[in-house]
Amino acid sequence: MVSKTKGIVLNYIKYKETSIISKIYTEKFGLKSYIVNGIRSKKGRFNISSFQSLSLIDLVVYENKNSEIGRIKELKFDTIYFTNHHFQKKISICLFLSEVLLKLITFQVPDRNQFSFLRNSLIEFDKMKDNYENFHLIFLIKFSKFLGFEISDISDFSNIKSQSPLVTNFLSDIINSEYSSNVKSTSSIRNKALEIIIVYFREKTELNMNLNSNHILKKIFN
Repeated sequence: MVSKTKGIVLNYIKYKETSIISKIYTEKFGLKSYIVNGIRSKKGRFNISSFQSLSLIDLVVYENKNSEIGRIKELKFDTIYFTNHHFQKKISICLFLSEVLLKLITFQVPDRNQFSFLRNSLIEFDKMKDNYENFHLIFLIKFSKFLGFEISDISDFSNIKSQSPLVTNFLSDIINSEYSSNVKSTSSIRNKALEIIIVYFREKTELNMNLNSNHILKKIFN
C-alpha cells in the first residue's frame, strides 16, 4: 500500500555499499525504519542531506504490515532549515535531541499531538538566532508531558535537595520558560541541570539514557 506522511529523521546507518537504513518518526505510522537503496552512489534518487538529524520531510512510502523495514517511493523537504543544520552549536543540539528521541520513542504507534509538538518545536528552534543555549533543556521538560510524566516543579526531581541554590533556581526558571525565554546561566549550571533531567527520564522510563552526544554538547557550550 502506498501512503503519504510527514516525517522527522532521527538517524541513519550505512547499509551495504551504497544504501542506508533510516529511522524516521512519522506522523501517520509512528517510528519506522526505511531502507534507501543507492543513495550513497552518484546515481542515487535521493540526496543524503535529506537524512540529517531531525530533518523535516514529506514522504510517499510503500507500507507493508508484514515487514519491519519499509521503502520510500518519493521524498521532499517538508520544511527547509535555515540555521539548524548550518551552525555547529545547533547541529550539536540536533544530534543530542535525535539521540534522546531514539531512546524515548520506541513504538510504531502514531501520536499526532506528539508529532506536532516535535515538528513545531524544531521549526521554532530554526528561527532562533541567539539565546538558544537552553533550548534542549526546555524541550525535554515540555516533551515529558507527552510521555506521561510531566515535569511541573523542581520537586519532581528525586535528587534536587542535594543541589546548590544556583542549580535549583535555574531549573525552576526553565520549567516555567518558553523557548524564547532568555534565562541566563553558566555552562556548568546548565550541564548539571541537564544531568538532573536525564536522570529523571532514566528513572521514569527505566531506559538506558547514556548519550554519546551529551559529551559533545557540553564541550560546544563551554
